[in-house]
Amino acid sequence: MSHTPPYLNDSLRWVAAEIRYPPVDDLVGGASAEFRDDIRDEFPIREEQPQLSLSIGQTGPTAQQVLVHRFVRRDRLMSVTVGRDAIRLEATDYPGWTDFRERLVRVLQALQDRSRPDGVVRVGLRYIDEIRLPDEPNSPSEWQGWVDDRLVAPFTMDNDPPLNNGTIVLQYGEAPGNVTIFRAGPLKEGRAVQLEGPLGTPFKTPAGAFFLLDTDASWADPTGKVPEFATGRIVEVLDELHGSCHRLFEASITDRLRQEILSRPREEVWGT
Repeated sequence: MSHTPPYLNDSLRWVAAEIRYPPVDDLVGGASAEFRDDIRDEFPIREEQPQLSLSIGQTGPTAQQVLVHRFVRRDRLMSVTVGRDAIRLEATDYPGWTDFRERLVRVLQALQDRSRPDGVVRVGLRYIDEIRLPDEPNSPSEWQGWVDDRLVAPFTMDNDPPLNNGTIVLQYGEAPGNVTIFRAGPLKEGRAVQLEGPLGTPFKTPAGAFFLLDTDASWADPTGKVPEFATGRIVEVLDELHGSCHRLFEASITDRLRQEILSRPREEVWGT
């Protein structure tokens, strides 16, 4: 297992691990009281979200309204969402992979003990980073030296009218199996992760120029089978997915960014 504590001034804005499974009838009305008791100490606040679920039958698709339960920490920076066919742990204040993984193990074990899904359809892990600089770049070329030149180069091609915004998309691997979709590019303004949402944010970021790194890694059984829902095996898969995400992030940034931005206290970098 890789131990990766976050940088002091981390650029990560949102992370989520999601496990999809065949529909569980007992979860149509939301998570059980027993499941809630198992995770109550860490996630004491329960919220209900109606959601439409489509199923395909002999007469065609039918829609059914089901409840999705979101269990939230008191600071609203991390939550567990449980539905009929998926469970997700997400955070806007990332504690590092080791801690995040341990919390996920406890959540998955509680689901396994209380509802026992019939198997695993998909395992996913996604990271969204917003790289920002105190002196905002005015053009894509000004990201050189901060972000790896290979990611900056496609956005420095001249044209008339000039480039406004853009991202590149790379796919590693082929489905089914391990697949990582990597999106990257300089954006002139805004946020990839909005401040308004079910989770809060630990601090407010500027709304100016930033460089997006969006890494979405997933696994599905390459033989087309549906393996049993076993927490240990699921976490092994997540460790592999995390390794892919971590390698791409580290390959995307420069030592200058690490030393001058990510490794310094946020107050020193932003002056607040």
